[in-house]
Amino acid sequence: MSPGRPAPYRRFRLLARTYPAGPRRAELLDTMLMAAQDAGRRGPTAREIVDVLRHAPRARLGRPGNRMVVAVAVAVAVLCGFVTASLTARLFGETDRPLPTAAEMAGIAELVTPGAVLPPLERHDRVFVNGNGEAQFSQVRYQVDHPAAIPDLRAYDAEVSEKLAAAGWRLGPTSYSGHADRPTRETLTATRDGWVLTFDNNHHSSEPTSGGWFEVSVRRIEPAGMPVGFAAGALLGMVSGWFLTGWASRRSERHPTASGILALLALLATGNAAFLISYAVRDYLTVADQGFSGNEGPLWSWTVFGDEGLLILTPTILAVVVAAVVLALCRRPRDTTGGQPAPRSVPPRVGWTAVSVAFGLAVITTCTGMGYLGCNLFVAALVMAIVLKMHLARNGPTAAPPLTRGQGSGLPDDQPG
Repeated sequence: MSPGRPAPYRRFRLLARTYPAGPRRAELLDTMLMAAQDAGRRGPTAREIVDVLRHAPRARLGRPGNRMVVAVAVAVAVLCGFVTASLTARLFGETDRPLPTAAEMAGIAELVTPGAVLPPLERHDRVFVNGNGEAQFSQVRYQVDHPAAIPDLRAYDAEVSEKLAAAGWRLGPTSYSGHADRPTRETLTATRDGWVLTFDNNHHSSEPTSGGWFEVSVRRIEPAGMPVGFAAGALLGMVSGWFLTGWASRRSERHPTASGILALLALLATGNAAFLISYAVRDYLTVADQGFSGNEGPLWSWTVFGDEGLLILTPTILAVVVAAVVLALCRRPRDTTGGQPAPRSVPPRVGWTAVSVAFGLAVITTCTGMGYLGCNLFVAALVMAIVLKMHLARNGPTAAPPLTRGQGSGLPDDQPG
């Protein structure tokens, strides 16, 4: 189109730019312009806009006739966004600000647990993994029994809140567990000087006479830049995931079996990570709202070696490794004018090998006591087997028989026989 086209036609050109550059874009633009001239319109209709925007992502991803490719691209983008957001959040979130000294903890103990003898402090200057396989914030903490019976947790905690507010602490959310009229545990949070104080007041049972204990911990508050880093990392990862899907789509477009395996692996990988993704998003919204997390560990805790989050993500990691192997086996056809044979499609044995590996890992993890992971792997392997079988039944053999080419046959090397 010429640059001197009237301004209203620029809307058509802008809409056509959603398609990748090439003959299809030019054809689409000409078609819309002719239809507009015949109808006396100066802009695209709502239906044209919806149709173009619905099909443009498929064309951008290299599969204009495949509806599934957009869902796969969204899944990969979400997974990549989760990974990069967690890594950038850890980069911004880890800090070397000092934790309270023993003298400062003694002053805090006078406010929240008066009358109790301060036990030896448990200090962790770095993020650590507890005995349950959970990554926790670096902190200074102690636990001590009630020095006397506390008949009403809420009344006691209300006094503690007043003392903390008078000492310059900014009170945060309060939560409780147990019966509404007689809680067995109440948790207070407060912030000051870059610290987060968590005060847990517990009863052994619903009867106050059963006694109880205090748990007090002080950790560093999340840096102000951490939520920004998380959001920026998520955006960067999602954009990268979208382009990665487009690259993988074009690399495997001549290999139908590989395409089906890759789509399945992408959906399984993201589906397995959905729980941790939702957990991280909820924690991020909490940090963005109140300035600190209400959990015992950071939202990027799965990046800490030994955390149970890595165990949950094992099927996702396995799916990514298998996808990388499948992509490595896919090679785009070369220029066949020189008589070089086109590479064969990825054979079905690659898919069945992935299924067998998943089943083997499921058996191993189940026998070693990791039932949750074993169940995930069993389900993943079963779904992979079913979908792969359906895909092979629909598409038939993937390897083409050899062709007998003669001079002037007109068949390119990558044309199936």
